[in-house]
Amino acid sequence: MTRLLILLLWLLPVGIMAAPFSGELLIDKACPLFQSKNKGTNPGQLYSSPGQRLVIVERLGQDSPSWFRVKTSAVQSPLRWIAADCGQLQAGALPTEPQTKNACNLADKYDSHLLALSWQNAFCESRGSSKAECRSQSADRFDASHFSLHGLWPNKRSCGISYGYCGKVKHKPDNFCDYPAIELSEALSQRLGRVMPSHAYGSCLERHEWWKHGSCRDESAEAYFSLALRLTTEVNQATPLLNLLQQNIGAKIATASLRQAFQQSFGPESNHKLSLKCHQGMLTEIQLSLPAKIDNSNLKALLEQAPRIAPGNCGNYMLIDAAN
Repeated sequence: MTRLLILLLWLLPVGIMAAPFSGELLIDKACPLFQSKNKGTNPGQLYSSPGQRLVIVERLGQDSPSWFRVKTSAVQSPLRWIAADCGQLQAGALPTEPQTKNACNLADKYDSHLLALSWQNAFCESRGSSKAECRSQSADRFDASHFSLHGLWPNKRSCGISYGYCGKVKHKPDNFCDYPAIELSEALSQRLGRVMPSHAYGSCLERHEWWKHGSCRDESAEAYFSLALRLTTEVNQATPLLNLLQQNIGAKIATASLRQAFQQSFGPESNHKLSLKCHQGMLTEIQLSLPAKIDNSNLKALLEQAPRIAPGNCGNYMLIDAAN
């Protein structure tokens, strides 16, 4: 394998230069970590391991990198080269070279999606206590026992978290309600208000999500939120996942048990497409990696097509917060 990698390197077109890059590679197979990829030197015979996460500092090839230079624990030459096909580049990787003007606010240039769903009780506890939807929250309201829609975010890997604002609005105002109003049918607006309390109570999250994210993938807010609602509803109807959460509201659960329930709902590979966000030990949000093309397939099939993402920041246990 080493000889083959060296041969492929020599076949690269002249003029391809390494460039600074910031990101993370999730390893899915054992590969040599070269001190010099040209010479094939590998002091200590260092190899990557499946599941390992390596920090990237350089890449070779701009649009489709063939090699990454990564940080390792090696005493001798800790910066090593690894073939790009030895792992998955994680969402949120950021190139350090300047972007082409407007490259990150052009519609239909995304290469994946992220579905972000909040556990509203914890959001209100940690960040949203002053918001109308949090001041009025009660234990019998839908969002006290189901996930709420934060957003459906089209992503462009080379832009990291900066891909957005592809319509007439080009920056975030001081207040979400300072965005231009959006047009939704009465039926869709009522459905959206159930899973996005901010919309129901007038704090205008739906405007932010449309102008920053939805404008990059759909012609209308109606189409964007119809899709986001379909995906959110499928999560909220996943029996193993919702049973676990609803039976443990106000209690701590093992993080592994939530991941197991998610896998029971959406298949064994779905665990690698799920990121869990916690704040002060509370589950605040789940994020699902989805492919660039979201067709009429069910969520299980979409997750199978999606890139892997980082697991999140939750510890071994998490509190499933209750409504105050």
